[in-house]
Amino acid sequence: MSKIIRNWGYMGPNTPNRRYDTTEGQLMNGFPIGILQLWAHLPFFPGNVSNAYTYDFPVKFIEVKGSGIDNILAGDMSLVDNIVAAAKQLEMDGCRAICANCGFFGHYQKLVADQLDVPCYLSSMVQVPWVLVGLKSDQKVGIMTANKNTLTKSLFEACSISEEMQKRCVVYGAQDEEEFPNILTGKGGLDYDKVGDELSGIAHRMIEENPDIGAILLECTDMPPYAHRLQAELNLPVYDAITLIKYVKSTVTQTPYYGFL
Repeated sequence: MSKIIRNWGYMGPNTPNRRYDTTEGQLMNGFPIGILQLWAHLPFFPGNVSNAYTYDFPVKFIEVKGSGIDNILAGDMSLVDNIVAAAKQLEMDGCRAICANCGFFGHYQKLVADQLDVPCYLSSMVQVPWVLVGLKSDQKVGIMTANKNTLTKSLFEACSISEEMQKRCVVYGAQDEEEFPNILTGKGGLDYDKVGDELSGIAHRMIEENPDIGAILLECTDMPPYAHRLQAELNLPVYDAITLIKYVKSTVTQTPYYGFL
């Protein structure tokens, strides 16, 4: 692979008038965020990480060969080389940061980040330390996940969530609902409203049983289409993969404040 030439701030709407060099083999520009995709057979609603209408900036998707819902949720380490290869291709294509379309990519967070020269945030779970530092010391973060049974301690650790922080995490899963598991089994269809009602029910139950929760974090990238509903109903901050991606994008595409130059 050619040596990658970095042009931070390159090809934005206010690109300065100066000379640029680029990486040999880079055939495109203008994608601030690259997104790793596992293979899945289901619709991705607006608000989902895998729906391009979710963003008001360009993103580039790439499928990780051999990946699927089952092996990503299980943290199958035989996928590491394929994940790294896909991430490096996004890097070559000019993406300035790498994210992913499933929170369980968090299993590979440290392993992949060590192989890249651009920032890498593979799971909404990496926001947990930041969320907690903004809450009262006696408050917790409520985590809603696709499958509570596979959200393991090792994933928490891979996302730099310490054991002390884990004590302040309350985890509820959607694996036992009626409609939501169609996401996990990949049957190709999904009832939007029914999933929303199920997630709302989980969230309300979680808050009722844990009134010390000060914020909600959605692990699953299929949950952000309902983040606005949960925020309004619970009157709490809601963090998800989209808040992460938009934040990361802002850190790698700063623009000048021309009125103050």
